Amino acid sequence: MPTPRFSIGIDLGTTNCALAFVPLDDEAKSEILGIPQWETLSGITESSALPSFLYLPEGAVAVQIQGGAATKEEWIVGRLARKKAGETPGRVVHSAKSWLCHHTSDRTAQFLPWGADDIARTSKISPLRASALILSHLKGAWNSRFAHGGPDFEFNSQEITVTVPASFDSAAQRLTLMAAQEAGFPETIRLLEEPQAALYSWLEQHDFASDLVSKLPRDGIHHVLVVDIGGGTSDFSIFEFRWQSRSSAPEIKRQAVGDHILLGGDNVDLAIAHLLEPRLIGERGKLSGPQWDDLVARCRDLKEKVLSTEGRPEASFSISLPGRGSSLVGGSRTAQLTCAELQTVLLDGFFPECDGKAYPYRTQAALKEWGLPYASDCAVTRHLAEFLRGRPRVDAILFNGGSLRPRLLRQRICQQIGKWQGSLPLLELENSHPDFAVARGAALFGRSLYRKTEGIAAGAARAVFLEVLRERPPELGDRARPALVCVLPRGASLEQQFDIAGVPLEVHTNRLARFQTYYSARHDSCKAGDIVNWNEGEFHPLPPLETVIKLVDPASAKTFNTVPVKLIASANQLGLLHVSCVSLDHRVKQSWPLEFSLRPHENDEPSLRTAAVSKVSVQITSNVTAAALEAARLQIQHSFARCTNQRDLITATRLLKKLEQILGIAKSEWNAGLVRSLWPALENCMARRKTSADHEEAWLILAGFLLRPGFGAAGDDVRIDSLWRLRNQGLYFLGKRGKCQEYILWRRVAGGLTQQRQEQILAPELDKIRTRKKLLPELIRLAGSLERLPNQAKTELANLFIDMASDLARDKKHCAPYLAALGYILSRAPLYAGPETVVSPDLVERAYETFRQFDWEAPELAEMPGLFLRAARVVGNRSFDLPKALRHRIAAKLENVGVAPQKTAKLKEFISVGGSERISFHDESLPAGLILTES
Repeated sequence: MPTPRFSIGIDLGTTNCALAFVPLDDEAKSEILGIPQWETLSGITESSALPSFLYLPEGAVAVQIQGGAATKEEWIVGRLARKKAGETPGRVVHSAKSWLCHHTSDRTAQFLPWGADDIARTSKISPLRASALILSHLKGAWNSRFAHGGPDFEFNSQEITVTVPASFDSAAQRLTLMAAQEAGFPETIRLLEEPQAALYSWLEQHDFASDLVSKLPRDGIHHVLVVDIGGGTSDFSIFEFRWQSRSSAPEIKRQAVGDHILLGGDNVDLAIAHLLEPRLIGERGKLSGPQWDDLVARCRDLKEKVLSTEGRPEASFSISLPGRGSSLVGGSRTAQLTCAELQTVLLDGFFPECDGKAYPYRTQAALKEWGLPYASDCAVTRHLAEFLRGRPRVDAILFNGGSLRPRLLRQRICQQIGKWQGSLPLLELENSHPDFAVARGAALFGRSLYRKTEGIAAGAARAVFLEVLRERPPELGDRARPALVCVLPRGASLEQQFDIAGVPLEVHTNRLARFQTYYSARHDSCKAGDIVNWNEGEFHPLPPLETVIKLVDPASAKTFNTVPVKLIASANQLGLLHVSCVSLDHRVKQSWPLEFSLRPHENDEPSLRTAAVSKVSVQITSNVTAAALEAARLQIQHSFARCTNQRDLITATRLLKKLEQILGIAKSEWNAGLVRSLWPALENCMARRKTSADHEEAWLILAGFLLRPGFGAAGDDVRIDSLWRLRNQGLYFLGKRGKCQEYILWRRVAGGLTQQRQEQILAPELDKIRTRKKLLPELIRLAGSLERLPNQAKTELANLFIDMASDLARDKKHCAPYLAALGYILSRAPLYAGPETVVSPDLVERAYETFRQFDWEAPELAEMPGLFLRAARVVGNRSFDLPKALRHRIAAKLENVGVAPQKTAKLKEFISVGGSERISFHDESLPAGLILTES
C-alpha cells in the first residue's frame, strides 16, 4: 500500500460537512479543501462547506444536470440540494446524521425524505445510504484535486478520520463506519469525537502558556468545557489540563461527556416556523405537510440571514410562502420577523436563565411515533446544568458549532455557568473558525497518531453494562430481579481488555437470547464486574445483542441448559464494544462473541437467520416446565396422527383444551416463549392437513394462534418463511370452512408478511371484492389487516369498503367487517407498518361525510367508534393528521354516542401510542441471556 502523504479530517455534520487536511511530513498548518458542487441547475461552484442535503432531481432536471445522460436515482449533494429544500422539500433529504442515532427506526430502511410523497417509496433512501452518499461526494472532491499525483495521493491512501458527536453511542458509531464503508473508504479509517476535534484545532491556533495558563488564577489542574451545538445535536465535554510547569506541555484528558441530546439548529427552525405560521395563514389555519416542510426550509435560511448580521432589534426581515394551486394558501403570503423576536425565541426558548439545580423537562408530549426524537425540553441551559452537576468546576469554555455564532448566546451560557459556580469568572477560549474547527482538529489528530506524538487521552466515554437476571429461590416466585454488570468502565483505554471472571454468571445455551446493553455517563467509579441496580434516569439502552449460545458438541447440547461463563470485554481503536462469553466448564471449551443488533425492528441479520435454522433446536423460554412443554408437543403430534375413522374427531377446541390440561395453565396465560416453542411440533404436522378437512381446519386455527402476530419474537421471520409453504401448496380441502380459517390465519400473522407476500395474498381475491361476489367477512377483515399494501391498493380498498358499508348501513344490514377493515386501512398509526403506508387524510374525511348521516348507536354500526378512533387520531405529522376542525367534529360525534372523553382525547391532541395498543410480544419474547447465580 502506498505511504500516506496527508492526514484527512472529515466533519460529517448535520447541516454542513467539511474536509480538512494536513501534510504528514512537515509542520504545515491544516487546510480546508474546496468542494465542487452544483450551485444551480447549470453551474458548479467550489465551496469550503458541503451542505448535508441531498436532492433527487425530477426526470427533466436530471437530464439537464447530467448532460443528457441521466442516471436513475442520481442524488445531488450540497448547495443546490439545500436550495431545493425550500422549493421542493419532498425531494430533499436532510438531517441524515440525526437519524443514525435514532434506535427506534431501522437506519437501513428507505424512508427519506421523511414523510414526503413527492417521490416513489422505492426511490427513497435510508439514513445509512444518505450518509454514504455525502461521504462519497467528499471522497470524490479529494480525488478530483489530488489523485492525478499518483497512487500515494489518492484518497484511500491517506490517514482518514471522520468525526461523530461525543454523545454517539456504539451503535451510531458503527453505523457511521458502515456508511463510510459503503462510500468506499478504506478499512483503516478512525472515528473521533467532535469536541475533541474542536480542542485539537484550538491547540493548533493558540499558545497554551499565553492563551490559557497565564489567564487562569491557579496552577496545576484546570478544566475546560467544550460546548458544541450544531444543526442537530448539543454536545458537552469536559477536558482536564494538568501540567508540571507553565513552560511544559500539558497532559490533557477527556474527563466527561454528556448524553445524546437531539437539540440544535433544526429545533430553532421549527420554533420560528411555529411563530410565523399564524402570520401567514391566520390564527385558525394550518399548513399542509408539504407547505410546512417548505416553511421550515425557508425559516432555516431566514435564521441564518438574521443571525449573520448585527442589526438593530427593530430590524425586520420578510419570509414568503408561495401558493400551491388550490391549496390552503391561495397565493403567495408574506410575514415579518424582527431581530428582537428571533432573540426572544433563542434566549427565552433555547437559552433561558435557570438555576444550577435545574433539570430538563421530560414530558411525553414531545415524543413522536415517527420522526426524529427531539429532546422534550429545548432549553440548552437546563441540559447543561444537568451535565455539570457533580462535575469539577469549569475554568474555561470553548464554543463550537454553527448554532453558537451569535455572541449573545455565548454570553448567556458564560453568565449562567458563572452564576452556578458562585460568580467566578469563566475564560472564553477564542475559536476563530468554528465552522471548520472540527475538520481541522480531526486532521491534526490523525497526524498525531501517525507520528505517535502525545495527544488528548480519551478512553471509553461511558460505562457500559449488560443486563443479568438474579436467581430467586422458588418460594419467592418466578419473577427475577434485573440487575446490571459493568463490562466496560468509563475511561477505559482503547484496546484495554477486561476479564470478568469473579462474577458467578451462567448463560442459556441452544436458544435465542437477548443481551440487553446499557450505558451511563454518570457511574464513574464502577469497575468491570461490579453489579448495580438499574434505574431509568441513569442508564440508557443500546440496541440489544442477540445470538444463540450454541454448543457444537451434540452430546453437550443435550446435557447443558446453561453453562457457567466469564465475560471478556474491550473497546477497539474505533471505540466499538466487543464482548465474549467464555465457558468456565472444562467439558465445554467454547467462547461466543456477541454482536450488536442494529435493526431493532427487523431480526433478519444473516447470523441470526443461520442460527435459527440450524439443526440445534431453537427454544425460547416459556412459562411452563420443560417436561410439560415436551408433553404438549407430543400431544400435538399424536392428535394430527389420528385417522379419520376414529370416534373423537380432531378439532382445534378439543386440542387446545387438552394442551391446557397438560401445561397446567389456561391458553390466555401462555406467553410468547411458550406458543413459539409449540410451533415446531405443529410445523412437523403440516403435511397431515390432507388427512381430512377437520385436520386441516384444526391445523390452520392452531397455526394462527401460535404464530400471531407474525413478528415480535426473534426468529419469527424464519417461522413465517416456513408457514409460507402453505401459500404455495394451497388448501387440500376447498370448502368454506377451510377458506375462512385460511383467511383468519393470514390476518393473525399479517405483521410478519412482507409487502410482496401481502400483495400475493390479496391479488387473487381482489376481483371478488370489486364485484362484491360471495364475500366472506373473514376476507374483508383480512384485507384490512394487510398494512404493507401499496397506498394505491389501500386507497382502492378504502373507497370500495366505504361504499359497501354505506349501502349495507342504509338497509340496516350487518356491516361490521367493512367498518373494522376501514379502521385499519385508514389508521393514522398502523400497528406494524411504517409511515409510508398511511393513506391520505382525505379518505378519512370522505368516510366521515359518508357515515355521519347514520345512527352510530345502531347495532350494525357497533364498529364505527373503533374506526374513527384509529382513523382520526393525532400522530403529530401534518401530512397524516386530519384538520383540527374535522377531528373535533368527529370527537363530538363519538362522545354523543357514549365514547369516553379520555378516548376521544387522542383525536384532539397528540398522545403517544402505548405498548398496550401494539400487537406485539416483543417485550416478553426473549429471556435475558445472562443469569447471576447466588453462589
